[in-house]
Amino acid sequence: MKNETKMQVMDFIGFLETSGKLNPQEHKRLREALELNLAEKEAQKLPKRPLTRKEVADFLQVCTRTVDRMCENGQLKFFKLGPRYIRFDIEDVLAVMQQQNPVECVN
Repeated sequence: MKNETKMQVMDFIGFLETSGKLNPQEHKRLREALELNLAEKEAQKLPKRPLTRKEVADFLQVCTRTVDRMCENGQLKFFKLGPRYIRFDIEDVLAVMQQQNPVECVN
């Protein structure tokens, strides 16, 4: 799902909540379901080989320096192929993505 479509769905969910047709618990469940669905669809696009730092950064929508910090902090598991090359397992990247707490937008 494209970011634009995702934002439209999130806006619609927010509208339902503010109109009283959706309570906060249902809103949270819908948002989590949407995020999990997006993660699964993105995972299908990933190659079945170990990922590079750049690929992980693109998938998580962060810069490569953030990926480096996540490795340094122990948030993201990696393995070395040599003194300069590191790779990531897809499952580890998905685990990090599911652990991230989504930021609530406040208008």
